[in-house]
Amino acid sequence: MSGFTMSPSSIRAARERGLGRFFFLLMLALAAAIIYLLAMFVPVYMGNQNLEEAATEIVRRGAQQNLSEADVRAQLHEKVREFGLPEDHKIELWRDGKTLVANISYNHQIHFPFYTYRRPVSIRVKDLGF
Repeated sequence: MSGFTMSPSSIRAARERGLGRFFFLLMLALAAAIIYLLAMFVPVYMGNQNLEEAATEIVRRGAQQNLSEADVRAQLHEKVREFGLPEDHKIELWRDGKTLVANISYNHQIHFPFYTYRRPVSIRVKDLGF
């Protein structure tokens, strides 16, 4: 009878190929998960950085030009809306002599398929008014 028989070395090679495929698929899934997480978190991070830069400029201008707190607060609210951040943000603004300090806080929601992550964000900007 001429049946097909596999030698021990060919059985080992077949197992190693299967094991190699498993690790390849595992690494592919891990890479896809990392790319997905980066795609979710990087825009949030960049939005926060852009808001911080804009708030720094607004507070600097407000301190140098001695603008009223209402004017600075209105400009900060407009920037928050412009960047599409949550409407339930909180802006605290106070002066200490010539120093103008702003604290912007909100919860940014990142939506995953089965979970919504609420990331608290607090941006503090200070200008000495010189």
